[in-house]
Amino acid sequence: MITDKKISILMPVYNGVEFLNDSIKTVIYQTYCSWELIIGVNGHEENSEVYIQAKKWEENDKRIKAIDLYTIKGKSNALNEMMKYIHTDWVSLLDVDDKWLPKKLESQIQYMSSYDIIGTKCKYFGDLNIVPSIPVGDLNIVDFLRVNPIINSSCLIKKELCYWDKQCDGVEDYDLWLKLWKQKKKFFNVDSIQVLHRIHKESAFNAKGNNLKVKDLIYKYSSV
Repeated sequence: MITDKKISILMPVYNGVEFLNDSIKTVIYQTYCSWELIIGVNGHEENSEVYIQAKKWEENDKRIKAIDLYTIKGKSNALNEMMKYIHTDWVSLLDVDDKWLPKKLESQIQYMSSYDIIGTKCKYFGDLNIVPSIPVGDLNIVDFLRVNPIINSSCLIKKELCYWDKQCDGVEDYDLWLKLWKQKKKFFNVDSIQVLHRIHKESAFNAKGNNLKVKDLIYKYSSV
């Protein structure tokens, strides 16, 4: 079992600022402590109140770094820029309006030697309170064109596989999973709920037009 691998956690922040502190706390409370958290504030003016709020967390924990990405627009561009600041071989994502349960990282590290992308189950909360049905265990036989099996805020992924297409903002995670699935990368989902995914009217889950983008992705990768 791998127990000493440091993990870089990327948290892009544009909308959902009101959830920032709660989300950060769920990283700090992880039972697996070898991590760095990079908070990238994008799409706001330079030295914004949002950035100042994020920056204060550096004083509380040296593992946390806030970056002022005031010239960057779009989630994919922000994530790709944040990758320049990481110091590890593994990357995890946490959307600012989501939360982790304390053993999230601990539940995944045992699979790092065998898989390229590792997710977990999740529970929705907020405007919708259900546990979505996703496949668990080894995902080798799962058809990713029929289901997106990796919850974005649950993913743990090898650094060299991380690149998000700005043309796919809103469904950039599914685009990446489909691309890596087509490349025969190894996926795994931990069979326990370790992520709380907030559903609210401004969340990406409810964004207008994303259903059409998903259809476009399926068409794109069906012909690859």
